Amino acid sequence: MSAKARVLNAVGGIPDRLLLALPDVTVGRTSLDRETYLRRLAFYDPDRWDPGRNPFFYLPGEPPEAEIIETRPFLSGRRDLFRYASRYIPRNPEVTGDFFSRRENLSGYLHLWRHDEYTHRPLVFIVHGLMMGGPTRARRMFRLDALFGLGLDVALHTLPGHWRRSDDRRLQRLLDPADVPLTVERLAQNIHDLHSAQLLLRNIGYEDIGIIGASMGGFTAALYAAQVSGGPDFMFMAVPAVAVSNYLKPSPFRFGFPVDDALVRATGRAQELCSPLYLKPSFDVGRIRVVVHAGDRVCDVRDTRRWRDGWGIEDYREVTGGHFIYLDKRARGEAWYGLLRERGYIERGKCERATAGPLRVFN
Repeated sequence: MSAKARVLNAVGGIPDRLLLALPDVTVGRTSLDRETYLRRLAFYDPDRWDPGRNPFFYLPGEPPEAEIIETRPFLSGRRDLFRYASRYIPRNPEVTGDFFSRRENLSGYLHLWRHDEYTHRPLVFIVHGLMMGGPTRARRMFRLDALFGLGLDVALHTLPGHWRRSDDRRLQRLLDPADVPLTVERLAQNIHDLHSAQLLLRNIGYEDIGIIGASMGGFTAALYAAQVSGGPDFMFMAVPAVAVSNYLKPSPFRFGFPVDDALVRATGRAQELCSPLYLKPSFDVGRIRVVVHAGDRVCDVRDTRRWRDGWGIEDYREVTGGHFIYLDKRARGEAWYGLLRERGYIERGKCERATAGPLRVFN
């Protein structure tokens, strides 16, 4: 790495470090006593679970019953909003009451931007990051108009605790450093609901589905890749998180009891159960492409490199900059659109677009 690249990576990582240094004022304190909290954490120790005989994660076998609750015009097509019941049931009986108390999070939402009723065109399935839920932000961040203009249909998975799945849409309720047991259950729910959404898209008629996930969406895609062998045609992960230990580490401000080595150790062990960094892939890693920022400290690039090496991912690229500030934007775009071309999505989309009639193309 050149001296210039090292400087640019360090500068790009400054906002990341500032963000990590600031306490999250949206997170409260736990009301649990030490004994109860540690007992709940111990339930998620990886030694309790065997991926073959006693797996922690489980996926639905059938698509959910869903209803279209909104339909709005979109460019030359429309956007449908599906709502379905999240069928995930927490593994830990002690967490069940807290889990089901968040009633907004008990429904899943799937946005579908479609040209028409024709479902043989390729579909890009978006998984957003923290605080990036909802169709407006997804449209801007993932340049949805351009994808649609290329003849592709697009869908959006909503993470638990986001958008209408949160009691306060300004906040995310997926990660909670004051309640790691509930967080682990929500992460498992996230994968369960993502699979439900994919089964729903298959049931509608879509056969060619590729996933793109950014940041926490990349974490979701990687965690999904550890659980499913078939499913999507490919997965593209941009600045993926593969561990969330920086955010979930115990803080004295979150607990009414001392943060000691036992609490730190139990918190770390529980996260290993649901972190791609400590899991093995079930999905074909040859169909995974990853683009990261070399100075990223929010989704720590050092963890990402360990994950890449552990999984044997060869289609991996680094660009200059931090999580939020990066300079070589063209490289990331070329990697993404290049993958769509390689998989035949863009060419097929153009063919289906010609069949369906003319469409405007947006840059």
